[in-house]
Amino acid sequence: MGNMDEKVLVIKTTDVERLCDGKTGVVKVPEDEFLKVLKNGFFVERSIAEYDESTRQVIPYIVLKENDEYIFFKRTTNQTEKRLHNLITLGVGGHLNVEDSTDPVECLKNGLWRELKEEVNVSVENIEYIGLINEIENPVSRVHVGVLYIAHVKYHGLAEPENFIEIRSRKLSDYLEEMEGWAKVTALYLEHMQS
Repeated sequence: MGNMDEKVLVIKTTDVERLCDGKTGVVKVPEDEFLKVLKNGFFVERSIAEYDESTRQVIPYIVLKENDEYIFFKRTTNQTEKRLHNLITLGVGGHLNVEDSTDPVECLKNGLWRELKEEVNVSVENIEYIGLINEIENPVSRVHVGVLYIAHVKYHGLAEPENFIEIRSRKLSDYLEEMEGWAKVTALYLEHMQS
């Protein structure tokens, strides 16, 4: 998960609320409007950002698709984060930090590719921006905002196979029960898009 001293990219919660216009879950926010807000992003120590609800840490959340199949992952008990054991995560992604770039927009772009490379071994055909993930039901989700992408890929495997089990499926709805928060709202949204 990175360390608590790292400086992570945040944007103001009021900006997220304005962009999402009171909606939660996956919200279709035009990319240019989001990037305008992101330009004013800034970096804060993660130890502070995790408890400050006036800002949101920006997290790319990249859903992998090969042809018409989603590729997603169930966490194993090898992972350090106990709360997430055996839950399904749909997207690849994580915190963006100052090492990715001091320019917030570049930081998102570089961090997104870094996260993909760290987690999976894929050849990317294209990456499509979908919208924001705005979940406010618990203290953890209230200090993060997801930037949802779909990456159309050729999938070659996991970078750290011991931490995850791969699942491939055309349908996400069969797995909702086992999904963690963002995975669930994203799955529901993507299933609606398809129908």
